[in-house]
Amino acid sequence: MSGWGWFQFTFACLVIVALAWLLGKYLAAVFGGGRAPGERGFGATERFLYRACAIDPTVEQNWMGYAKSVLAFGLVSTLFLFLVLRLQGVLPFNPTHAPGMAPQLAFNTAVSFVTGTNWQAYSGETQASHLAQMAGLVVAQFTAAAVGLGVALAVIRGLVRRRGSSVGNFWVDLIRSLVRVLVPLSIVSALILVSQGAVQNLHGFRTAHTLAGGVQQIPGGPVASMEVIKLLGTNGGSFYAVGGAHPFENPTPFTNIFDLWLVVVLPFAIVLMFGRLIGNRRQGWMLFAVMAVLFAAHTVVGMQAEAHGNHLLPSSVTQAVSPHSPGGNMEGKDVRFGPEGSALISTGTMGTTAGATNSALDSYTPVGGAAALVAILLGEVSPGGVGGGLYSILIFLLLAVFVAGLMVGRTPEFLGKKIRAPQMRLVILYVLAVPLVVLGFGGFSLVLHAGSQSILNPSFHGLTEVTYAYASAATNNGSAFAGLAANTDWYNTTLGIVMLIGRFVPIVLALAVAGSLSGARIHAKTRATLDTSGPTFSAFLFGVIIIVGGLIYLPMLILGPIAERIVG
Repeated sequence: MSGWGWFQFTFACLVIVALAWLLGKYLAAVFGGGRAPGERGFGATERFLYRACAIDPTVEQNWMGYAKSVLAFGLVSTLFLFLVLRLQGVLPFNPTHAPGMAPQLAFNTAVSFVTGTNWQAYSGETQASHLAQMAGLVVAQFTAAAVGLGVALAVIRGLVRRRGSSVGNFWVDLIRSLVRVLVPLSIVSALILVSQGAVQNLHGFRTAHTLAGGVQQIPGGPVASMEVIKLLGTNGGSFYAVGGAHPFENPTPFTNIFDLWLVVVLPFAIVLMFGRLIGNRRQGWMLFAVMAVLFAAHTVVGMQAEAHGNHLLPSSVTQAVSPHSPGGNMEGKDVRFGPEGSALISTGTMGTTAGATNSALDSYTPVGGAAALVAILLGEVSPGGVGGGLYSILIFLLLAVFVAGLMVGRTPEFLGKKIRAPQMRLVILYVLAVPLVVLGFGGFSLVLHAGSQSILNPSFHGLTEVTYAYASAATNNGSAFAGLAANTDWYNTTLGIVMLIGRFVPIVLALAVAGSLSGARIHAKTRATLDTSGPTFSAFLFGVIIIVGGLIYLPMLILGPIAERIVG
């Protein structure tokens, strides 16, 4: 990797740490029960919304009530968005004359955005109206992030509360997350993107005459407002089909690295908020460190692979394109960013539920593409999504605590609470839920004609196309390896089902774990108590994440290509 590539990576990491520390401190003030910055304005807005929605902020829910609220909100949101997409052809604010979506595509898209996956089997600038984008897709991106943050808060309460079985009020968490975190940060960030040249208007297509004498239709629209919550909320849905490679969406090298900051800052900040809320900042920094090492590993591997390129490619693909891009694999990449700037975003965000890309993953080197896929398969904990990253790594932490307890012959504890068989049953179900649907639906798609006919590149890459699609959907990542023709009845339906399972089953199981620990007795710390905030345990947790992910997916990654080759 070149010096310029190392500079981009190092600069991005330093800014992420600084911003995450500041934002984590703010989040702890917002959700810690005391007064927070902006109390006068934000507090008045919250109280108005509570009255308008008939919400009593003093009433709390147990884990089952919280889970029911999450599921009910998800159902209503999906139905609303489905209807908007089906009827967009006859609704106003449709300057591009986008027709109503077909039922299967509308189902897939509605589920995709409500679950925070933002898998797009359509071209946004031609198949979604401005009304559908603004009132449907963007709103769903805000609420998906708020739901994730709310669930993370409920899990924290279940871990630390000494009395009662309540884990908070979902509707209060939802409104507070929107009013005090997501909306204000999005407004500021959108203005920054607009200042750099990102488009924000209500125009349709404009005709442009090229220097070669041709005619081109240039799409406008509310791009910046969708781009910012796509990133900040770790959603990933783009206004344009080519995502971050479009100059109207990602116009400059600064916005390229700014996009990465937006994607990862909230997940990292939330784990630091966790440390403050439980009264143990070292615990938060330990989780931060594990996430950071995983993030750095797959990002650097991806950048190095693309910077090195492939000697089998023609020189026209690997030649230097600028002083800051001295060669490497340029296939499927924008010359503005080069191989390292492209891989920094595309592999760096794969450890989140955003899956934001500015280049074509199908054109990456085998190692570069593997870096992106492995980041997804590890469970989106590097650093994961808004809220989802925290409760996912906490599940792995409980598993690590239990394994460590078995090794030393003691009842495992976390934050003074005993981790027993009921919690471990839920943890195991959580760990297995996503891999089961990924491997199950992926296997059926490879052997059924309805699934295999959509593969563009048969053999090894075909396996990756299908596996990546279901892994991306199940982990609510939303990125695509490209090549797979996903806008079919089979993939629209099955990917929609996988997205629902991948989003709501882990949420319910995480809340169930929190509910089983809420109000449990807290035991005094002794010399024999396992230190879960030190470097030794952080290394152990890192190993558990790698081993669990490897044991689940390694047979498919190793034997899958051989079996597919034989069948093909």
